[in-house]
Amino acid sequence: MPWIRESDCTGCQLCIKTCPVEGVITMRNGKAYIDNSLCIRCGKCFDVCPKDAIRPNSENPLLRGRGMGQGLGMGHGRNRGY
Repeated sequence: MPWIRESDCTGCQLCIKTCPVEGVITMRNGKAYIDNSLCIRCGKCFDVCPKDAIRPNSENPLLRGRGMGQGLGMGHGRNRGY
């Protein structure tokens, strides 16, 4: 899931114009905001952001130490026959 590093976002709205799903990316206080419940994870917003403010979930500091954003969660104990 992508997230916005607000300190790098300039509010150019290129991500909004590029996103194929209306309403996924909106502006909040002059910065882009991604509604991950609507995002289809196409990656187009990553490609157009001139400041690389749109980052992958694995870099989200709010999720560090929670075991999220790393791998697919298909390890031991996930009905994989182990």
